[in-house]
Amino acid sequence: MTVRIKKQESRLKHAALVSLDGIEFWSRPKYPDLPVSTADIYHTVEDGQRIDIIARIYYKNEKLWWVIAHANNMFDLPPEIQVGQKIRIPDTRTVRKLLLI
Repeated sequence: MTVRIKKQESRLKHAALVSLDGIEFWSRPKYPDLPVSTADIYHTVEDGQRIDIIARIYYKNEKLWWVIAHANNMFDLPPEIQVGQKIRIPDTRTVRKLLLI
């Protein structure tokens, strides 16, 4: 089967479609490192916020939640965040250059 990732912001463009015993699944994405930058923002999670809502605030696109998860070593899906937790929001230019190329 041929699969095309149409959206530039899809996290699956960093993964491979794998077939095992006739069952297809996506491998865990292998993202490039996102170096810490002075342009990064540190956000303190407020009550009622989810990671997709935070992505919409900073990137204007809730589908880029995975960028924030990757930058903060959140491997469980969906990533759990706690009120008062401080998370790094990588600089938009760095994200575009390293992840959305």
